[in-house]
Amino acid sequence: MLKKTFKRGIHPKQHRGSKRPTQDAPIENYVSDSVVIHMAMNIGTPATPCVKKGDQVKIGQVIGTANGFMSVPVHASISGEVTAVEPIPYLGEGNVTAVTIKNDFYDTWVDDLKPLGSVENVDPALVIPAIRDAGITGMGGASFPTHVKLTFKEGAVCDTIIVNGAECETHLTADHRLMLENSVRIVDGLRAVMRALNVEKGIIAIEDNKPDAIAAMERAAFGRVGVRVQVLKAKYPQGGEKQLITAVTGRQVPAGKLPIDAHVVVLNVGTCAAIADAIIDGKPLVSRICTVTGCVKEPKNLRIPIGTIVEDMIGACGGFSEEPGKIFFGGAMTGIAIPNIQTPTAKSTNGVVVFNEKDAKSLDESACIRCGRCVAACPVGLNPYKIKVAADASDFAAAEKLHVMDCMLCGSCAYMCPARRWLTPSFRFAKDKITAERRAAARKAAAEKGGNDK
Repeated sequence: MLKKTFKRGIHPKQHRGSKRPTQDAPIENYVSDSVVIHMAMNIGTPATPCVKKGDQVKIGQVIGTANGFMSVPVHASISGEVTAVEPIPYLGEGNVTAVTIKNDFYDTWVDDLKPLGSVENVDPALVIPAIRDAGITGMGGASFPTHVKLTFKEGAVCDTIIVNGAECETHLTADHRLMLENSVRIVDGLRAVMRALNVEKGIIAIEDNKPDAIAAMERAAFGRVGVRVQVLKAKYPQGGEKQLITAVTGRQVPAGKLPIDAHVVVLNVGTCAAIADAIIDGKPLVSRICTVTGCVKEPKNLRIPIGTIVEDMIGACGGFSEEPGKIFFGGAMTGIAIPNIQTPTAKSTNGVVVFNEKDAKSLDESACIRCGRCVAACPVGLNPYKIKVAADASDFAAAEKLHVMDCMLCGSCAYMCPARRWLTPSFRFAKDKITAERRAAARKAAAEKGGNDK
């Protein structure tokens, strides 16, 4: 089979062995004494809590109702007593409302699950509403509401669904293990979406450094209508939607556009499995697989209830193996440092990576030496050097003209920079500022329009 890939990108050498501690570690179920489930589980509008302190809840019960189209409901991930409904700080997003549940360990599921049966026989019109009601978001880290991704503007055409099994980020093996241990569920979820969208082509894309996963998914795909596996050459950041689309189909997603503009939808393998759970069993998204690795005594892949706190997960892995420096949600390239081990996991938390003090030590940046390595590495074809100059000068108009909004924050440029320039943080700052300015302008325009209509 011809192996495909995209132009540019990098091969992080010192992280090639980062997956080894957990790639052969089977998924273990872990349940803690309590969970803290926040309401901002998705990109868009947070849910509104609909339970109060003292309530008894069951697994799968709605504890947060969706607020509009760009929102999803949030469900209890364990059964037990609600001990708090209160704001908590969360990953630089300010305070978010969270529901704390004390586990009663009865594992009681809510009574009104609504399974729809086989993915090959279910009414296609019921699939997307079931995905919405199950609270499913992108489980590769993006947290985009899946029902929104599958709802197109008038005239849009989708002819291909790509299942992202690349898992090119360092350290993480959660998707790898899912493909090995639950491959049929992934194909079931893919087939449900193919039928819902009337799409005939479903492609499961996997990098060639996972031959066992390729074999498992090929077996699962055998005989399933329109489904096949595409092997990719291992390269970072191949798991990015636009890079994956180019690698698999040869199509380019235009700047500022979405995958559907290239007639493609991309879904993570975990998202597909969650869709199958929702259709076949009627179960909402209440748990996920998370890689726990780095400076822990027993690196593992854990299936955890949503809202499990990091301290409990570290304990399930035997505790720290050495003094921790920084702890990340996600891998070394795109992960986000968490403030403390009391931080709860979300639907998007695919990994907890513990770095020791030496690896976590920040390096001072030095002056750019104009080597051009950042330009050569950028998978989007941007000029990181020029964008950083604009961003550091708070010239966000110039940064926008240099297409900073097309930056996927993959960190390839920073990884290749011999001067250790802090490129990615500068770009994230600029993107956040531009987004905030756009929202403020939109609110102002809406207010002015409302005033003129009176």
